[in-house]
Amino acid sequence: MSSQAGVLPATEERTEALLRRLPSPTAIFVLVLGVILIAITVLKGTRDPDYFWHLTTGRYIATHGIPSVDPFSFTWVGKPWTLHEWLSELGLYAVVSAVGSVGASILFGAIAAGAFAVVAWVLRSAGVRALVITLVCALGGWVLIPYLTVRPQAISWLLLAGLVAFLFSLRSDRPRRALVLIPFFVLWANLHGLWVIGLGVVGLYLFFTVIGRTPMSPAWRWMLIVSVGCLLATVLTPAGPAGILYPLRYIQPGNWGLANIQEWQSPNFHDPVNWGFLVLIVAVILNGGRSTPAWLVAAAVVGLALGLASVRNEPIAAILAVPTLGLGVEARLATWMRPGRERRTSTQLGRRVIELIAGAAVAVAALAIVTPASPLHVIPVPADPYPAQAVTTLLHMKPDARVLAEYGWGGYVISRVYDAGGRVFVDGRNDMYSEQILNDYSTIRDVSGDWVSLAQHYGVEAMLFPPYVTIVKGPARDAGWCEAYRDSQSVLLVKDCSLLNRR
Repeated sequence: MSSQAGVLPATEERTEALLRRLPSPTAIFVLVLGVILIAITVLKGTRDPDYFWHLTTGRYIATHGIPSVDPFSFTWVGKPWTLHEWLSELGLYAVVSAVGSVGASILFGAIAAGAFAVVAWVLRSAGVRALVITLVCALGGWVLIPYLTVRPQAISWLLLAGLVAFLFSLRSDRPRRALVLIPFFVLWANLHGLWVIGLGVVGLYLFFTVIGRTPMSPAWRWMLIVSVGCLLATVLTPAGPAGILYPLRYIQPGNWGLANIQEWQSPNFHDPVNWGFLVLIVAVILNGGRSTPAWLVAAAVVGLALGLASVRNEPIAAILAVPTLGLGVEARLATWMRPGRERRTSTQLGRRVIELIAGAAVAVAALAIVTPASPLHVIPVPADPYPAQAVTTLLHMKPDARVLAEYGWGGYVISRVYDAGGRVFVDGRNDMYSEQILNDYSTIRDVSGDWVSLAQHYGVEAMLFPPYVTIVKGPARDAGWCEAYRDSQSVLLVKDCSLLNRR
């Protein structure tokens, strides 16, 4: 009998040791979500129109240093250009140079997944059960999916999640820990302009600290010093003090940007792309900030307001709102559900193995469905949206042309013609160009005014637009422009018709 009694504890100990070695349910979910987000990012690839000018800028910085004026256009050449994300662009160029565009897609997908890994860690450290973490982070991932991209803004998502986690962990008995935020904001200010959102979150935390609503309230003076330090830290960029107000243009991009750039517009809830955000809004309203620190509730409300103002802010809203939602759902479940009986270790091990198998099955299914190389071809690979052959034709005819290209193609054209001396009219850096230049672009494109005089004024030598754009349907040819190339995707027009002999 004593021998059997000795065997059972030993078996139990081995089972417990094995259970400890296996990933937790939360870790399994985060890994599966990461695989899904990475696969979708790889599927999208480099189809974001801003990817190319970000990459070309990174290459320029690596070879020439950080520019203070625009080198890529002929309408803004030599005029100020504030690079608020120069470090991200340099890093993007280094990554693409080392592992290619697919490797960069994997990395940026992992960065997006990392944001929710941090959020999951915050909730887990607050005692939120794995089921709740899975549900609320899955909702956040649903909101994020349409905006997965190989762009510096993804880095800000991770940094914002890290900021929330750090503020959540602050305690008054160790106030000096808050000083870490100062170098954190130095880094963020050089990586991406959304540091301004992070600074707003710190401001909210400071306000609620001063009125006695955070664990740092007894040490509110430390938090005040740190907040001022964070603000001053954002000056430590190549732009210096002038750059501190620059990101505000990303909150209010101007009339042209609001009217013409989809990502700056308010969400259309008739579009399925925005349904995840709509569900998030409803869920947060129903939650009502239950069992959540006041500063985090306020941050969630601000995030939702930003998302309602501009669809590009929906990921920010998700990162700020998901912790609030998770804490509230957990509080309700704790009220409604009785504590369950503690399961035997062997039962827990069996459940964990099942969770691992289920997670692996979901991850493999996601790869099989989403990955471009999947033999199942469930989701077709999106067509390349860029006018590759048209630009190749232009390079043969006049490589140093002054090109008026479709706004969303500007970055791609920069990446192809810059080394040969070509320059663009406008591109995705709408925050840099004046409203006058952007409006003049629209006037020429849409033939809505004296476009001929404007084209002559700017010295436009080539135009590159989709076939459905008004200017390429006849008005340009009637004004003496010649068609150099046409396919189902693009039309290339040149002012000097003698160039046609060089095709």
